[in-house]
Amino acid sequence: MGEYSVRPLSKFSDLGQKRIAFYTDDHGQGGVAIYVDAMSCALARMGLDVTVVQSQADGPRQAMQQELGVKHRWLPYDTRKDANRTINNRQDAEEAYAAIRPDVLVFANCDPASHIAAKSVAIEQGIPFIVVEGYAYAAQEPTPAYAGCMQIAAEHYRQAKAVIAVSHDNLNLLHTYFGLPLGKGEVIHYGRPEEFFRPADPAVRASRRCELGMDSQDVLCLTVGRLEHVKGYDCLLGALEELRRMPVWTQLHFVWIGGGNLELEIRGWLEALAVSDHVHMLGQQSDLIPWYDASDLFILPSRFEGMPIAIMEAMAKGLPVIASAVGGIPEELGPTGRQLTSPVSDVAATVTEIVSTLEAWASDPELRRSAGQVSHARAREMFREDRMVDETLSVIERALLPRGDYVSKGLLCVRPDFCFPNMVPANPQGHPWPYLRSEIPHTWYHDSRAPGTGFVNRDEAQILFNTAQRFRGQRALEIGCWLGWSACHMALGGVLLDVIDPVLAQPDFLRSVQDSLRAAGVLDRVNLVGTASPGGVKDLAQSLNRRWSLFVIDYRLMRG
Repeated sequence: MGEYSVRPLSKFSDLGQKRIAFYTDDHGQGGVAIYVDAMSCALARMGLDVTVVQSQADGPRQAMQQELGVKHRWLPYDTRKDANRTINNRQDAEEAYAAIRPDVLVFANCDPASHIAAKSVAIEQGIPFIVVEGYAYAAQEPTPAYAGCMQIAAEHYRQAKAVIAVSHDNLNLLHTYFGLPLGKGEVIHYGRPEEFFRPADPAVRASRRCELGMDSQDVLCLTVGRLEHVKGYDCLLGALEELRRMPVWTQLHFVWIGGGNLELEIRGWLEALAVSDHVHMLGQQSDLIPWYDASDLFILPSRFEGMPIAIMEAMAKGLPVIASAVGGIPEELGPTGRQLTSPVSDVAATVTEIVSTLEAWASDPELRRSAGQVSHARAREMFREDRMVDETLSVIERALLPRGDYVSKGLLCVRPDFCFPNMVPANPQGHPWPYLRSEIPHTWYHDSRAPGTGFVNRDEAQILFNTAQRFRGQRALEIGCWLGWSACHMALGGVLLDVIDPVLAQPDFLRSVQDSLRAAGVLDRVNLVGTASPGGVKDLAQSLNRRWSLFVIDYRLMRG
């Protein structure tokens, strides 16, 4: 479950009044289930109303979710065993939505065909939704049934408020094979909580290795993954067959964590190879951190992957990683670790590379240590849970914007609308200003007291806010603020703002701007000057000895 440093919910976000539902077909131990757990718990800690819709599960994750206030809506079937029902049965979604009344849905998919029926119902009921794809693969020759699902999924992507992929590889596949419109979709990498980034506990390390009958100089190789063909256990068995004949064998121990349909077959192979004393199959484990602490390196020779969470956990723990170059793994490892030939193209090459890498790493502790340090640094930069939560929250906030508003992906969003009680949507058609671009389907706002003059649009306001954040604590100058909408966003971004606008010399205008900035809590960091530029800029610079790091010129849309 882990720790998460809860960011305070901004008073300029209306998330606190919204109901957020995660709809997932992974209720087990997979990466999608871990993602849903991390997101639902983080949002619940912020005080948000969160419901998870999934098949019945009663593990430690669900217990922690309930303790934090996450609600559950149990689907009356096993989504992993009856995928057809997720495609065809609308009643399950209709009943869930009637009970939850969600303001936004987050579909956490194991596959682009996940939740076909539930998304269709969401579209018909007008519920905004986001799609998070945990895995996609190159479906060049799909079955007729799957091809039909792909066509429906393409329409769902067009209707979705946002589509999130966990790697750029997956995003490219969604564009190439699944009809995701070009220009739509963004990558948000998974992340892990701070406890995975802590140094290994020496006492835990010694205890777990003692349980396995290992000496302090032995090398423990960890694999975390379902006992299924896709995870490449046949490659590991092939490597064991070669390694057992080599001098390095006496140093090597292997821990394999996971359950699956190959368990009996794999145990049979281990007995046949006479290596069971060096390979420890531990089944499913709810707490992996002690085994990361006990291990010296990590191996995962998968055939297909999205963005394996186990790899980023191993990296966070400072383990060097050996993994096949498939799916999002090259993006995950970058220049760290050892990338293997894909078993799909050449199993023999994969096995040979595992053997040679283990032989080199087992005999050189300093090489393992330095490789692990680089791995840890990359994980801390890319795979922290707080980063994942913040980026996903920004997507959810965009999905909840009023109809017609738009904020570019990647931008943090604030909405100080309540500070501007006279700001209302306006009709740009027929406005005489030639640069208004009335054909663009963005909502255009103006002040009801001065209906011919507009504010910068929602996206432009967020650009100002996000830009100002890069200059937090520094001085900025805005020339022209009208009624303070743009100035408010810049001040919320953290700059110390001087504003020059001749309308501020009029008491009514000045009072209105002050009232709005006061309501936003930023009046004390804004200096309002009722004069014109460029003379006013020179005077201000000289009289207050001002030097500015950021300049903004706000040209208003004037009547006629």
